[in-house]
Amino acid sequence: MALSEKTIQNLSIALTPDVIDDIFQDERYIELMMELIPEFVAKSLQSKDIDLVVDIGSCIMDNIAMKPHRTV
Repeated sequence: MALSEKTIQNLSIALTPDVIDDIFQDERYIELMMELIPEFVAKSLQSKDIDLVVDIGSCIMDNIAMKPHRTV
């Protein structure tokens, strides 16, 4: 099935909010972020205090939001 470029753009815009919701509800996303964020925090703070890094990482995870950069 061949779709026009405009149709593809419109479908991608329409599907983006649902895809974002699915990403945030997917355990793989959560696991990945909770693995990566503490690594970045530890590097930024140059800290090996696991409790501190995990606490800050959890707060950062709560602050992250994805939103479409285009609207219909």
